[in-house]
Order: sequence, then C-alpha cells, then structure tokens
Amino acid sequence: MQGTGISYSEYLVLKYLKENGEKSEYEIIIDGLDQRNISSAISYLIAKNLIKSTERKKTTYIVTDEAMGYLKDGFPEEKLYKYLKNAGRAKLSDIKTMFKDCFGIALSNLAKYGIKPVNGELIYRDTRLLDYVEDLKKGINEIISGSVPDAGIIDFLKKRNLIREKTNIDRIISINENGLKVLSGYTGNQYSGQLTSEMITSGSYKNIVFRPYDLNMRPEEASGGGLHPLTQLIRNIRRIFTEMGFTEMHGHFIEYTAWNMDMLFIPQDHPARDLQDTFYLDSDRLPEFENPEIIDLVKNVHENGYKSYSGWNYKWSEEEGKKIIMRTHTTVNTIRYLYNNRNPPQYIFSIEKVFRHESVDWKHLSELYQIEGAVYARDANLSTLKWLLREFYSRLGFNKIRLIPSYYPYTEPSMDVVVEINGKEVELGGSGIFRPEVTGPIGLKYPVLAFGLGLERLAMIYYGLTDIRDIYNSDIEWLKNYKIRLY
Repeated sequence: MQGTGISYSEYLVLKYLKENGEKSEYEIIIDGLDQRNISSAISYLIAKNLIKSTERKKTTYIVTDEAMGYLKDGFPEEKLYKYLKNAGRAKLSDIKTMFKDCFGIALSNLAKYGIKPVNGELIYRDTRLLDYVEDLKKGINEIISGSVPDAGIIDFLKKRNLIREKTNIDRIISINENGLKVLSGYTGNQYSGQLTSEMITSGSYKNIVFRPYDLNMRPEEASGGGLHPLTQLIRNIRRIFTEMGFTEMHGHFIEYTAWNMDMLFIPQDHPARDLQDTFYLDSDRLPEFENPEIIDLVKNVHENGYKSYSGWNYKWSEEEGKKIIMRTHTTVNTIRYLYNNRNPPQYIFSIEKVFRHESVDWKHLSELYQIEGAVYARDANLSTLKWLLREFYSRLGFNKIRLIPSYYPYTEPSMDVVVEINGKEVELGGSGIFRPEVTGPIGLKYPVLAFGLGLERLAMIYYGLTDIRDIYNSDIEWLKNYKIRLY
C-alpha cells in the first residue's frame, strides 16, 4: 500500500476509537460522516487488521401503532373504568354501543381486576387498574425515548402486542496495535475509493489520492437471490392441493355484489355488506353484467327460498346486486367455477387476494391472501369433509386438529378448524357444506364441500411472527435467515 494505506474516513474512525476506547458501531458519531460511511470504514479497517471486532446480539423494541393510539386516546380498559367510576354501573348493551371499537378488550382487562358482568351489567369497584395502565404508558414512553423499561413491563407489552421485538447484530470495536501504528504515521492524505462524475467535471480528481486496490483482500460474501417466504408458502400449498388431485381456479379482484354476496345467499342487509367492512367502487367502465340470467335465480331464492327452504322474505334489490366491490373472499371463485362446470366430480382450489375494509394492526390486513378449497361430488358428505380437512392440515404440518361446530351464512353444517401449537389451540380456518339455497338454483345436484384459511395468519405460525405486518416488512436479515417452524 502507498502512504498510510487508509482513507480519510478510516483515519477519522481510528482517531475516534483511540480517543473514546471500545465502542458499539452504532454509538460512533463523527462530524462529516453518516452511518453508512462509518460502517464502510469499519469494514475496511477490520479487513486490514487495524481494529478488533466482536459481534453481539442487540435486542430493540418497536412501539406498535396500536400502542401509539392508546397513548394518545387512552387504553380501552382505562376509558371504560373511568366511565364506570362516574356512572357507578352500566348495562352491557349500552357499554357495547359506546365502546364498540374496543368493547372486548376493555371488558377482558377489567375482568382481570374483578370487574365482571353480573346480570347483564358492570358495577364499579375501586381497583389498581389505573396504576397498571400508567405503568404501561411509562414503559411505552421509555421505549420511545430509547431506554428499556423493567422486564415485567416488557413482558406485559409484548403479550398485548403493544411492542415488537427486533434483534440486530452489533459490532463492538476497538483500535489495536496495528491501528495505533498506522494512525501515528498518517500523513493527512485524503484517500478516496471512488471516482465520481463531479470529480471529473470539477477537476478535483487531480488533487485526490485514490485508495490503492488490494487484490488479496477477501471479498464480502454475496447472498444469492431466493423466494420470498410468502411465495415459498404459496408454492408449498399449491403442491399439496395438486398432489391431492385438485385443479387451480382463478377469479377477479373486482366483483358485482350479486356474485360476491347474493349468489352465496348472503342477505342484502347483512353487516358484511356495510361500507365499513367492504370496499365499494364507483365506476362505469366495467362491461355489462355477466350472466344476466342469474338475476332472476338470485331474486327468486332470496325472496321465496328454494324448495322447502325459506328465503329471506324481503324484496331483493337488483340495484344493490349490481354494485361493484373489491371481492371480500375467494368463495366467489368457487361458486362461479361450479356455475360454469356443473359435471361432477370437481376438486378445485385457489390462493388469491381478497380485500377487507379493516383497520390494519398486528393481526389484521386490508389486503390479504385467502386459501380456498372445494369438492363437488356425488357421494360427498360431512365425513368426507372431516377426512379432507385432517388430510390437508396434516400435510401442512398440523397433526392435532379439532373440528368445532360454527356458523357461516352460506354453509350448513359449518365447522371451524382448531389446531394445536405448543400445547395451545389456535383457530386456523373455517369449513362447511354449501346450503341448498346456494347450490340448488344453479343446477348443482350433489353436495359441495368448502374450506378456507388465511395465508398470512398461517405464515405467522410457520415463521414464528407476532405481527402480521412483518410478513411484508423488507427486513433483509430476516429474509436471508427465515426458517419454517413445524409443529
């Protein structure tokens, strides 16, 4: 090497370390250098054996949007507790109306302090709940300021998903004997490692000494490209379906409500059709309503029912049925596919996006993937569905599942699928047999079995995540090192 063999930024880092002793890479602040320049200089100094470096894991905590909202507006249990303190007692029905956005959370946390519903109402009693809330607020503010609160508070905040834990690799560095020798012999030459267009146009390159290239220096390892973990999971699920003999189907992001809702016998006054739950579109650019013949079918079954099954006994609105929405589920793919392919047997699936007017938080997204599977066959029945669910979920890696009776508007009977993970039961999907009001009017003579689950929620379990948003977070370290967790 010529001269001292170090650039000016490397000189500044060596000088800083000599004056300040051992430091974390992220603690070093040098005027004129940003963090990228400092990290680059450190990497060169390590390669030249001018500084010592050891790595350690550093855990930091990130405050969630939910926690920030609580800091601003108050915790749900805090608001309900203060209301009860003033009112003395209140009916649950009134509380649910007043605190509709946080009723369940507030009620659950009040119950931990002995304030539980009695005969349909809550009665105030003096507790230390507000002290607990203040401790949580203090802990959140400490994390925001850069300090770490008591371990007990950290645990509470993590359990309530008010903070997310992030682990980084931190380098602890100090100057060594070689570095001290080089620093003492530094001549002041400002080495540059890169020739820029500005240097050429200004002519400043004439006064700059460029860093000599060391052809013996070990290059940094480059990571090869790879599939995103969500893409990997989609491929695995697609493989499972195809191995079981299913055919993939596809649908449209934009749907008419007649297909998305009415064909599935969802009444036009159902809460799922409210503006706060569904994205409605104002557009006149779509083609004429496809399959206009279904209008009379849908109208008749909603108003009059099907055979011995009663309808909804209201006047069905064609105008409501022709509203345009972003599809809220992929079951619409199933019903349209079967309408156009009525010859049994049919084994079909899809893994596609759906859209919900949700408030995005640790477990909700407004745009997500839904996994859909369906079977239309002469001898299909509830036993077939149970076998199918156990087989499908076992191939996903879940061997302990329970099927619990449930309710869905367009299936009867219906079941929720509960899987066991580390000794705890987690609801992972829904299933059922399409009602006759759905299948009969479109000419399907045999039972249709259907089941589905959310891809992102499955991904959270597979990859050990506590926040659904982390799946789409471009954290390079996680993307390089993620591992599938099988239970």
